[in-house]
Amino acid sequence: MQKKYRLKNGRVFRYLRLKGQSNANKMLVLVHAPSKFPLKVGFIVSKKVDNRAVVRNKVRRRLREAFRAMIPYLKDNVNYIVIAREVCGEANFEELTNNLAHLIIKSDLFARKIDDDVVERLKLKQSVLEKAKFD
Repeated sequence: MQKKYRLKNGRVFRYLRLKGQSNANKMLVLVHAPSKFPLKVGFIVSKKVDNRAVVRNKVRRRLREAFRAMIPYLKDNVNYIVIAREVCGEANFEELTNNLAHLIIKSDLFARKIDDDVVERLKLKQSVLEKAKFD
């Protein structure tokens, strides 16, 4: 994911945690809030996921890649935080992407329909995508 999309400032993380809206499922928590600046995203993978940094970084890389592919289809001017839960340590890429897409749909943050090639590359389930509403 490009650096221009990364959320780095601790104050912004704290603001989003306090003021943002959150949605959760068994694997992830998605916190989002409108912003006057372009889209930014941050990822939190704590030691609860796994004590080993290798596993935490693997989860973070997978989440970044899944989110990166969805960026063109998301609403702009929104900041996001994706928080990984304990079960993410054993999850594969397909499970993570489907859970992330589920949360984005649940939050009604897709601006347009995802292209078929992206759906195929991310291995998104049609049952998850059927619930999406687009502007």
